[in-house]
This record gives sequence, C-alpha cells and structure tokens, in this order.
Amino acid sequence: MFFILSKTISYLLMPATLIGLAWLAFFIFKKWKYRKYLAILGFILFIIFTNDFLANSILKAWQTEPAKLETIRSQKFTYGVLLTGMTNTQKEPKDRVYFNHNADRLFQAIMLHQQGIIDTLYISGGGATALRKDLQEAKVLSSYLESIQFPTEKVIIEDQSRNTVENARFAKDFINSQSEILLITSASHMPRAKGCFEKENFKVQAYPTVFHTSDEIINPAMFIPSQSALMKWHILFKEWMGYSAYWLAGYL
Repeated sequence: MFFILSKTISYLLMPATLIGLAWLAFFIFKKWKYRKYLAILGFILFIIFTNDFLANSILKAWQTEPAKLETIRSQKFTYGVLLTGMTNTQKEPKDRVYFNHNADRLFQAIMLHQQGIIDTLYISGGGATALRKDLQEAKVLSSYLESIQFPTEKVIIEDQSRNTVENARFAKDFINSQSEILLITSASHMPRAKGCFEKENFKVQAYPTVFHTSDEIINPAMFIPSQSALMKWHILFKEWMGYSAYWLAGYL
C-alpha cells in the first residue's frame, strides 16, 4: 500500500500537474468570483517552475556533491552497490537494453570496477512500477554486462526490491550490514538512498552520479522559460516527497 500511495501522490503533486490543475480549475469554476486568482496562480507557478536559474540553484543545494575520485581511489571496497532506474524495460524488441538519462550510474560503476576501486558489483532493483511486477531491471542490466564481457562472477543480482527502502533491506541478505559499501546512484537521489542504507547499519561511502545541474553561476538563458527547469523541479519534488514520506514512516 505504501508503495502504491507514494507513486500515486508523487505524480499528482508534480510541478507540471500543479500548473495544469490551476488552469483547469480556472475554466471549470466559471461562476466563482475569485476565479481570476486561479489563472494568476497558474501563471506564477509557470514562471517559477520554468526558471532554470532558480531550479538549478535549488537542485545543486539538494543533491550530493561529486565524490573526489582521488580520495575514492585510495580506498578499496568489496562491494559497489548500484541502484537501478536507468532502463526502459517495457520497450520492444527485447534483444537489447534501452537506457535512459540515468545510465551514468552504470557507466560510473563499470569504471570503478575496472580501476579496482570495487571488487564486486551488487545491482539492486526489481520492478519499480505499481502495475507490473515482472520488470526486473537488475536482470536486464546483468544481461547487458554479460554482453559486453564484464566479469559476471563479480556481479550479484537482487531483483525483488521495488523502492529504495527495499534496496537497503534486501541488501542484508547478500552483504554483511557492517560492511562499508560504495553506494552508486543519482546525486539527487543520494540523500534518501544513503539514509536508507545507513538505517540498516551499513557504512556508506557515497558516489553520486547523474548530475542535471550546471556549475555556471549565471547565464541570461537561465531566465527564459525552459523545459529543462521543469524537469529539474520534477526531480526535486519527487525526492522531497520521497524523503519526507520515508522520514515520517521511520525509514530514515
């Protein structure tokens, strides 16, 4: 129930949804004397959520900063824990892997293994949809690694978890919970993921990937309404709601 509710509410409270609801209400409530405020609210939300300067600044403040590779190289980790969420498992035909913007998680994990920083790659993630329980992404990634001749004896697959809480809990079935792990996931997702694994008593070294932000301080183009800004707000809302829900439920 928690899984289904969290997915449903997160979509209802996304920035684009809020803008759409405000303008939809403007057309529905034609006899409401304060109707004009709905149009104004929709316009204000549109200006805020399409402002890339604001979105970029707030997302940078939220996400975990890049790990210093020089420091990471000086350490050796038995396990690199890779969280899924980087492929489209519903795309046909099934003779290849279709990656999305989170593919940097996998590419960085491969690099970390090749450089000897991690010994074993633990991939965690089953079906992260409310309606389909058969989309086991960890298995898809395992087949991809096999196709590129990655040493499969150095890969552990956990394909039942549906969310970050289960990623951390199920990891204890494969990894000693007192072990220090190198956690590999998106920079925006790292605060929630790190908290979940630490809740299960893992010693976590964060290795954030997938940075959607720019380090450019200011650029005139940032003040032109953009889809990029809307996407950054979408990421922020999803993580804020997820983190809050996990905290209230005692998962962090």
